[in-house]
Amino acid sequence: MKRMDMTRVQRFPMGESILLKREIAKRIFAKEFEACRELEKSARSDPEAADSKVPNLLISPLGLILNRVFVVGVVTELDNIGTQGEMWKARIVDPTGAFTVYAGQYQPDASIFFSTVQVPAFIALTGKARIYEPEPDSVFVSIRAEEANVVDEEIRNRWVVDTAEQTVERLEAFSDALASGYHGEEVREYLVDKGISSELAEGISIALERERAPQEFVKLLRDSIKEGLKSLDLDGGTGAKTDQKEFVLELLREMGGNKGVDYAAFMDAAVSRGIPEQVVEEVIHALLAGGQCYEPKIGIIRLVG
Repeated sequence: MKRMDMTRVQRFPMGESILLKREIAKRIFAKEFEACRELEKSARSDPEAADSKVPNLLISPLGLILNRVFVVGVVTELDNIGTQGEMWKARIVDPTGAFTVYAGQYQPDASIFFSTVQVPAFIALTGKARIYEPEPDSVFVSIRAEEANVVDEEIRNRWVVDTAEQTVERLEAFSDALASGYHGEEVREYLVDKGISSELAEGISIALERERAPQEFVKLLRDSIKEGLKSLDLDGGTGAKTDQKEFVLELLREMGGNKGVDYAAFMDAAVSRGIPEQVVEEVIHALLAGGQCYEPKIGIIRLVG
């Protein structure tokens, strides 16, 4: 994957130049992304944030401020929902949940990609975060795709690990701020003094004022990350657990897993061969979280690749 330019320099008469920042594409899990909300420009301490040229930003419950995102996962659903032209809607799954992604005529590269990619596939995607609130308490967060490429499972796993590390760092900073008892400018200064970036410190100070039950979200996200990392099976696993996982995978292939298998029929077949129902459920859950299989529709399990 080629790295996106973070800045560009524009030249002006008399040799003057200014540095125009381009929003960095942030790594974020689906669980945190879907909980993002719009960040009002008036909430920012930076007076330049009120400038009409500053892009609309979202803020996560942990204080991550974002406009563009970089995600890697499995595309499990893809539909052309356009009525007068192409408008692609995709579902990209990571170990914590799913992103909703759109690409239309104003995103030609991404639109061409979605018109040719085969579902399911591991993909890496960069795009702009979008939020739609048709009515109070009804919020839809999505990504407007800019660029997408097919990748392999190793790259997806690396993204999961890197994103987990960054998310855990935010969790620690947020939890520290929560325990400090500080608010507003005090908590921002407290975090900056501890080496937290000024942007994240500001985001956390804003998030603390907005979140009604921050401890609950922190716990939910921690649990999701733990389950997601376990699902990757990065060390290859050992003993009976690995044997059971391999057995379930082999049985899925045997029953036509690449085309789709009825979950109830698969469960009956696995149990009849001596694998406890609870173990089958755990393995299938891990395979779904790890992107090795998905549900093209409810009750049907299909292997990726």
